[in-house]
Amino acid sequence: MGSFGKLVNIYSEIENISSHKKIVDLLSSFFKELEPKQVRVASYLALGTIGPKFEDIDLGIGDKLIIKAISSAYGISREKVEEEFSIHGDLGDVASKFNERQRSSVDMEDVFAQMVKIRDVSGEGSQGEKISLLSGILEKSTPEESKYIIRIALGKLRLGFGEKFLIEALAVAFTDKRDNAGKIEDTYNICTDIGQLARSLAEHGISSMGRFSIKLGRPVQMMLAKRVDTIEELDQKFPGKMAAEEKYDGERVQIHVNGNDIVAFSRRLENISSQFPDIISAVSKSIKSDKAVLDGEIVAYDKGKIQPFQKLMQRRRKHNVEEYIEKIPVAVFFFDIIYLNGKSLLKKSYPERRKILDDNIRESDSVKLSRRTVSSDFSRIRDFFEKSIEKGLEGIIVKSVEKKSVYQPGKRGWLWVKWKKEYAEGMRETFDLVIVGTYFGKGKRKGSFGALLCAVLNEDKDRYETFTKVGTGFSDDDFDEINDLLEKYFIDNAPGNVNISKMMEPDRYVEPAIVIEVLGSRITTSPGHTAGKDNSKKGFALRFPRFLRIRYDKGPVDATTVEEIGELK
Repeated sequence: MGSFGKLVNIYSEIENISSHKKIVDLLSSFFKELEPKQVRVASYLALGTIGPKFEDIDLGIGDKLIIKAISSAYGISREKVEEEFSIHGDLGDVASKFNERQRSSVDMEDVFAQMVKIRDVSGEGSQGEKISLLSGILEKSTPEESKYIIRIALGKLRLGFGEKFLIEALAVAFTDKRDNAGKIEDTYNICTDIGQLARSLAEHGISSMGRFSIKLGRPVQMMLAKRVDTIEELDQKFPGKMAAEEKYDGERVQIHVNGNDIVAFSRRLENISSQFPDIISAVSKSIKSDKAVLDGEIVAYDKGKIQPFQKLMQRRRKHNVEEYIEKIPVAVFFFDIIYLNGKSLLKKSYPERRKILDDNIRESDSVKLSRRTVSSDFSRIRDFFEKSIEKGLEGIIVKSVEKKSVYQPGKRGWLWVKWKKEYAEGMRETFDLVIVGTYFGKGKRKGSFGALLCAVLNEDKDRYETFTKVGTGFSDDDFDEINDLLEKYFIDNAPGNVNISKMMEPDRYVEPAIVIEVLGSRITTSPGHTAGKDNSKKGFALRFPRFLRIRYDKGPVDATTVEEIGELK
């Protein structure tokens, strides 16, 4: 059995380390000592979770139940637990404080199995059973173990690293070559179950990475689009014929059809079927094949017109779904198909995939095919863009129609390029930024944040680099909503995958998890920000940033990149 204590030691060390290399080396050394069958469970727990993102990994347990479990495990009154919680603000620390056990009798697999049981308990009396199960684990754990058991149960491990760090550690542990991380990541973009991938590496090495393909019920990472500085660049990037599709301001969705079993996954790989039962029903009537994986965008859609993104976001709810189906009708616009009747279409060209899509979808009021034009006449592409803007759409996606125009999961390449109305000359830019810190508010903002420190993604260095401080554009509701979100992600030190200069040091650090859309006037250079900075030059910075909205549909890996900023500078 694998010692949970050893993993806890890794957690403790990582909390005090900011070096990317040291974190990877710690993780790789830990994985090297494990049996292959232990690697799957260890991969999930290292990320503070109990499974891949597309599964239900929420234990259904909040602060109140945790307080009861701590009280039960250590024979302490609930009032005393609540009192300590009000002082420390972290129930993991509270559990550790009350735990006097000196020796551990829990192993990694046991902790994992009990967590899964807690998640799966339902029905009458389920809360009591969840408390009993969690209390049972706590009774057997040491103070340090109990701290992290509570954090995992709450989904608040707060170590500040994600899948990419783990992938690099797995490359070192099981292939002895850090450079193999790229190949492993390419495979992870197809097999998005990090535990399954890790076990395969441990058992069969790097050669096993070529064996994974699309599997129904397991979403692949979605292909992304680059952006260009001027619309004329589109003509340069796509000499000859190109396809231009309308770009919709909605929720990207990947729909898996397996007979009557139809599942919708978000861009973040989460199962969102329960939020859009009307779309699931509509697709079941529109799809002509028995097994398929479709790529599209869900939009608020009423009386033949696409509605603003803010309306759609009201559909992201667990309760009163039926009521909101009536209030905010939606439609899905499909633009790609990547699997059909047992065969992957990833290596097919875009024109081939589009024809297969057209042949297999029967359009209805709620299921549409993305509108597009294909032409070698660039003036027609420009006209299509202008008409899209007149309709109130975001812009267009221009796609290669060459033989090499394959579907690249998780890649942001030049096969797809986006052109939005904000990019047009004379208009300001929008950016998807990750919150990595907060500054205390003053005056009427006292008790809240005054500004957010936001970062972009440096894909080459696998880290987030600061780009701007955002302090305007927030409504009172925005403040409340963002404060609630931030509570889950505050951490004590700068995360290992974030580069923050001393000049920009925030009052509180935030684990990279929350993405916001920000409007800015122009990009300048800054001695304080680290975006694109190296020893010989200043970093990029965004002038006059203004908050627009929270992007619940995007994860930190979807953030604007340093490369994109460099192209716009």
